[in-house]
Amino acid sequence: MLQNIRDGARGWLAWVIVIIICVPFAFWGINEYFNPAPKRVIAEVNGVELSEYDFQQQVNQQKRRLYDMFKDQNIDLSFMDKQIRESTLTQMIDEEVLVQSASEAGMQISNDLLASRIHSIPAFQEDGVFSQKQYEEVLRYQGMSPTRFEWAIRRELLTSQIREGVLRSAFLTDYDEQQQARLEKQQRFISHLIVPASRFKDSITITDADIETYYKDHAKQYMTPEKVSIEYVELSGEDLVSTQTIDEETLKQQYQQRKASFTTQPQWKARHILIEVAQDAAADELEAAEKKVQEVLAKIKAGEAFEDLAKAYSDDIGSQKQGGDLGWFGPGRMVKPFEDAVKALKVGEVSEPVKSQFGFHIIKLDDSKPEVIRPFAEVRSELAQEIQKEYADSEFYGQVDEFANLAYEHPNSLEVLAETLHLESKSTELFDRSGGEGILSNRKLIEAAFSDTVLKEGYNSDPIEIGERHVVVLRLKDHVSAEAKPLAEVKEAIVSAITQERTREKAKKLGKSLIEQIKENGDPNAPIKEHDLNWSPAKWVERKDSTQPAIVSEAFKIGRPAEDKALYQGIELGNGDYALVAVLDVKDGEVSPPATESESADEPDQEDAKQQAVGQSEFSQLLSGLKAAAEIKDYSARLSGS
Repeated sequence: MLQNIRDGARGWLAWVIVIIICVPFAFWGINEYFNPAPKRVIAEVNGVELSEYDFQQQVNQQKRRLYDMFKDQNIDLSFMDKQIRESTLTQMIDEEVLVQSASEAGMQISNDLLASRIHSIPAFQEDGVFSQKQYEEVLRYQGMSPTRFEWAIRRELLTSQIREGVLRSAFLTDYDEQQQARLEKQQRFISHLIVPASRFKDSITITDADIETYYKDHAKQYMTPEKVSIEYVELSGEDLVSTQTIDEETLKQQYQQRKASFTTQPQWKARHILIEVAQDAAADELEAAEKKVQEVLAKIKAGEAFEDLAKAYSDDIGSQKQGGDLGWFGPGRMVKPFEDAVKALKVGEVSEPVKSQFGFHIIKLDDSKPEVIRPFAEVRSELAQEIQKEYADSEFYGQVDEFANLAYEHPNSLEVLAETLHLESKSTELFDRSGGEGILSNRKLIEAAFSDTVLKEGYNSDPIEIGERHVVVLRLKDHVSAEAKPLAEVKEAIVSAITQERTREKAKKLGKSLIEQIKENGDPNAPIKEHDLNWSPAKWVERKDSTQPAIVSEAFKIGRPAEDKALYQGIELGNGDYALVAVLDVKDGEVSPPATESESADEPDQEDAKQQAVGQSEFSQLLSGLKAAAEIKDYSARLSGS
């Protein structure tokens, strides 16, 4: 048919087709001009709109990550949808608030920093080196343009700079540390009383009318899941074996071209002492730094330990506490003057002062590993397999294009696709949105099977990449809609649910009444006697006490009781019971004397963790303040209901 149209493109048929196509498009265009499609905006931050499209994209990404995490556990995660949407919107608003704050402060991300970040992402690399082709292919597969991706990375780097700046500038004073210890190690003398929901079970009467009402009100809980079965055709690189032969000369040429991949770079393990001085330092500053570095070098030559001198004199915060230890590093990791000096040293030797853009370095080489090149004979078999795989990959990706074209050109059937490429058409049993085993455990495939394109329009799916060199096209075979389970089938479950609901309410009602009575007359025992309830023996507990964590957690939310006057609070427990919690006394944690410098140096990880916690708290406060000062409009409720 397409050829007939081409043949008649110069005659009257072409003009008829043009008119038929143009008329509806003309009216559609006019209608769009007078009635433009409404903008879909999920929120606004100081007048900047956050699009619903971006929001939905991020929600889908979060769902895919979640499903991938639990794909082997056959769990229906649809109950998480509301939480995912809320957290995603919060993240988008937080990011926009931070980006605006950074922009107002004049912060920017340079092109060099952006390029460095993108080049470091493994997905964009081939043999450990950034590949522009790989970069564009990965983004194309994700449905994202480089411009859009780079915009997103700039924002990520900008917000990271703010966060890291706050975290690194945070510090914990001795007073803060002591207050923290008082709270973290605090103990509380508590007792509790349980009002069990089960004691009300016999008093519950449930009628048929109650069951029918509950069944109608909670209809979604008693539905059979929607199910589909699919037909699919898969193209796998594992099934393709390249028939191309590789001669010895080709192998040797490829070995020379790929020698770098068979080479283990030299490695050095070194320490250094940095005497910092700016590149544009004045002559007197430079002279003072030179004098200081010579003094340190003299101490080393006199036999003082390099590690101790690094802790005492080095200006490199990152290695100072470790005695100047830089660990193992390879070529290109250090600035050129530093690397050149390291290459000239023997293990155990200490360099003369080395000048770099950071200042003066004294370097000690602790260990080294030489460059190792694997010989051709050793890698010949591996190289042949690698080249054979590349040939197979080339054939595979050539077939993928034809595979995709056939699926699009014949959207109502898989027969032409299967016959043309000599592939087997397969089918599955019915499955729901939680998937199944084998190929049905792939979340992308499940989403495609329940998509509007497949389920409602009846077309072939897009090609789905379900693994390395493994793509699938599917179409609907059978569809079973979700429907209500018969009342008789779920009656027992409904009776149980109503019973739990009502016994829980009765336990809660009695528990609240007891607390009111105790607070009124001050006697914790009088109100409970007639109900045959007892307080547990009082005991001291800490915050991290793992026995009855809900009760302990509630006890630490209650204030500090006055002398000889307990405080009482009620809490619903997860099993339906109601607990009364009494706090009788409080003991603050014991405060240790401030650590000396040497003691702090011995526990760097603990100190870092404390600083990190303080920094995180300060960052949260900063973000809360920025959001409080911003004009934020949330349209999510309106859109979700549209």
